[in-house]
Amino acid sequence: MIFSIRSRVLLLSLTLFSIPYVGYEYVREMEQYLRRNLETSLQETARAVAGVLNSNPTLFSRKLVDTVPEDEPLFAHTLKDPIKFDGNIDDWGDLLLQTGDYAGKHILKNSGTYSQDSLSFRHVLSKYKGYLYALFVVQDDILVYREPTSLRLDRSDHLQIVMKEPNGQIYRYVITPSGPGWINAYKVPSHSDSPKAEVENRIQGLWQQTADGYIIELRVPLNKINERLGFAIADVDDLKERNIKTLIGTSAIQNLETVGKVFIPSPEIENIIKPLAQTPGRRLWVLDNQRRVLAKSGDLQREFLHHPLNVLYSFLLLSSSENFKDDQARASRLEGEEVNSALKGQAELRWSSTSDEQAVIVSAAHPIVVDNQVIGAVVAQETTSSIQAVQRQAIANLFNKTLIVFTVVTLLLLWFANRLSIRLRQLRDQAEHAIDLNGRVTTTKIGSTAKDEIGDLSRSFSTILEKLKQYNTYLEGMASRLSHELRTPLAVVRSSLENLESLETFQVTGEPKESQIYIERAKAGIDRLNMIITRLSEATRLEQALQNEERELFELTELVSSCVAGYRLVYPQQNFQAELSGQPILLQGVPDLIAQMLDKLISNAVDFSEGQSPIKIQLYQERQMIHLEVINRGKSLPLEIEQDQLFESMVSFRSQSGKKEPHLGLGLYIVRLIAGYHGGQVRANNNHEYPGAIFSVLLPVTDHPALLLSAQ
Repeated sequence: MIFSIRSRVLLLSLTLFSIPYVGYEYVREMEQYLRRNLETSLQETARAVAGVLNSNPTLFSRKLVDTVPEDEPLFAHTLKDPIKFDGNIDDWGDLLLQTGDYAGKHILKNSGTYSQDSLSFRHVLSKYKGYLYALFVVQDDILVYREPTSLRLDRSDHLQIVMKEPNGQIYRYVITPSGPGWINAYKVPSHSDSPKAEVENRIQGLWQQTADGYIIELRVPLNKINERLGFAIADVDDLKERNIKTLIGTSAIQNLETVGKVFIPSPEIENIIKPLAQTPGRRLWVLDNQRRVLAKSGDLQREFLHHPLNVLYSFLLLSSSENFKDDQARASRLEGEEVNSALKGQAELRWSSTSDEQAVIVSAAHPIVVDNQVIGAVVAQETTSSIQAVQRQAIANLFNKTLIVFTVVTLLLLWFANRLSIRLRQLRDQAEHAIDLNGRVTTTKIGSTAKDEIGDLSRSFSTILEKLKQYNTYLEGMASRLSHELRTPLAVVRSSLENLESLETFQVTGEPKESQIYIERAKAGIDRLNMIITRLSEATRLEQALQNEERELFELTELVSSCVAGYRLVYPQQNFQAELSGQPILLQGVPDLIAQMLDKLISNAVDFSEGQSPIKIQLYQERQMIHLEVINRGKSLPLEIEQDQLFESMVSFRSQSGKKEPHLGLGLYIVRLIAGYHGGQVRANNNHEYPGAIFSVLLPVTDHPALLLSAQ
């Protein structure tokens, strides 16, 4: 397989891909360093946050710390955006997965047989800025709304709220609408079931009826809530008596001392840790000594730039875990070995997988110590996706830059290789055209002014051609000089022999003397030498004549016909068959040269013909070419001889034995010279019908309109 310079340069440019491979291996080796760096960063962050909180012990002095263990408090999750009261609960997002189910075991009051289809609900709390949001998804088979004219608040389906406010007092509120829509709470004294109530406009929300019950979305100012808060849903099914059938609550709200507690994350702590959790993919937790979440900031999920080549990068590195199940996202308590160690006063680091095993979470916990007592812990978390992101980004940058460099370098190399190829082809074409078909040097000016190796090579070619031209000139003139120098001594020898012959006398018997025989042999040798000299100078004279001959338009068919008639007279023993075109064939050239060319072909055919076998001359026009063929029967052309060799100067493959005339191999060479002068070419092939050869001369047709008119 032969590769061009451009192909080799392109293959060489592929070695540039070793650069991203080396970089890829280097990035993979960086993984251990990145892991240690991530661990150190998380530990330092947890230590820094703990240091800030150590100086603010009052943030941990909430009474909620004394919550009764068996009484789980309500937990208010933190919202990123406020809730819109429109009856559509989709804006609660994944908080819907955190709802608590309240049914039979949470019954506070029931008359008759209880059925979960009759009353049950799901409930969740959240907070945003200065408000506490509550959601109730209630399943109720029979909805009973309050009559607009009724002053009683407990004669219809309703929501009861019991809360301890900052002033230390416990208040009861009832929400009982007369139909779906916007709702407000009514504040009632805690010691009476049917008092005169007053509207509390700061507690408001929306009551939306559904196919199997209703939905309540509620908003309460945080400054009205201390640490106790309880809710209860009352179900009224009897439209006549309108008595409460079932009451289900989040805690025992009948006794004000047993109202449940609510755990609301500290907004003060959140404000402190929020600036420290700005790193994408990092989350901070602050826990009390009961593992409850006092504050949380940040998110493990992070956004990655989707590069178009990410498909390629995914084959090189593990894809970063952009989507995984974060079970702790809404947790109200944190568990784990690192938390246990931190609450015991020892900082700890832990690697763990998510439940779906799509990501690895690194957690660094550090204790919060006040007066040598652990009052809480700080937990800093981040997934290893940050490491993968750094790796992928490094690989992406490396590949992108390498691709750009590779493209630029490849284009430059291809341009250079193309320029180099063009210069070499130009040098090749100039070298080929510097010598014509006859081996004569036509020009020696192929040098280049370039200072590189190709310029030196071209100038070397010019020097070689100059010397070759001088040598060819010497060879061309040698034949004429030899013929000139040889003819004089030959003339002297011939005259001497003639004088010697005139002095000789014959014997009386009439037989020639022995010296007469030698004289005749010497004269025959001189004739052969004279013929050789004549033929040697014939080709040279023809080459010189071709430069001065003037062309004319003549009819080729007529010329060939007259030549064939002459051959029949010259070679009476030979059978000539002519198949000439019936239409006139015009040719722009020299008739005498065409006749000389045909003479050489006929002479060659006669020499190689056997017996009385015919020699056929064909002349016809096919498309834009004139075909002149001479066909003879006899010996075929040797297979080992290349066609071009037959038409070289001084090349002959015929046997000289038995021939009176010498053959120097100039006849077919003269045929090629004359054909080339007329813009044609000559070919030699074996005859496939019978043994023999076919010599064909192809000449271009003269079809110029002016020439045709002048011929007519």
